[in-house]
Amino acid sequence: MLQSSRVSLQAVLEAANAEISGGNAREIGQSLLGVVGVLADNLGLRKALADSSEPAEKKQGLLRAVFAAQVPEAALRVAEVAVSKRWARTQDFVTSLEVAGVTAIAAAAQEIGQLGQVEEELFRFARLLESDHELSRALDSDAGAEAKRALVENLLSGKAEPDTITLVEHAAVHPRGLRVAIALDHFSDILAARQQRSVAEVTVAAPLSQEQTDRLAAALAANYGRELVLNVQVDPEVIGGVRVQVGDEVMNSTIADRLAEVHRKLAS
Repeated sequence: MLQSSRVSLQAVLEAANAEISGGNAREIGQSLLGVVGVLADNLGLRKALADSSEPAEKKQGLLRAVFAAQVPEAALRVAEVAVSKRWARTQDFVTSLEVAGVTAIAAAAQEIGQLGQVEEELFRFARLLESDHELSRALDSDAGAEAKRALVENLLSGKAEPDTITLVEHAAVHPRGLRVAIALDHFSDILAARQQRSVAEVTVAAPLSQEQTDRLAAALAANYGRELVLNVQVDPEVIGGVRVQVGDEVMNSTIADRLAEVHRKLAS
């Protein structure tokens, strides 16, 4: 996002957090994601609501005319803040509502002590999509919304938290130009931010013991100055050592990486 959109996004998140503090976080989140779904399917409406040349009052009136009958007042107030702001791109406006909706879902999960579980389930499902190309093609296809919802329900019902299913279904039905796995990774980042943490993607050659995991978590927390969520993947091809990625920063101490470096030096 450009700076103007980032400033506007912050205002929307502040409004969402204020509404969340009053309760009904899950209803607010689900309602905002519902608004995103409508906007994702209606180019004319989202352009009209994000048009910076129009007065905020006019856009807020349009918003209420379209959504007031289906969307609770708390979610409408968040959306009203969004339509009153300036956006560099129309998609940034829709993204702000999506981020606010996922943030509210995260708050609801946090209230009942399930946020960590939802994070883990989203991560695992995103990795499943990356490894199962047939499933990924099915969810990334142009299949109808009901078919995708039915597939997600069949895969996750009784095996994942309801909030996880809500987020996976939203990503599958309204990908907004992203692969579902990528959208879920974005959602995971939002959930991590809810706990003021970051996600560390850890790749190792063999499963870590709980003691090793705890030591690695402590070392990374000391290095970054904050607690990190560890998403650990096992990949025998790394041979040994550990690869850690936090955002765009990569720390690689695997044997495979060292061998590759030796080969590069010999070839130069």
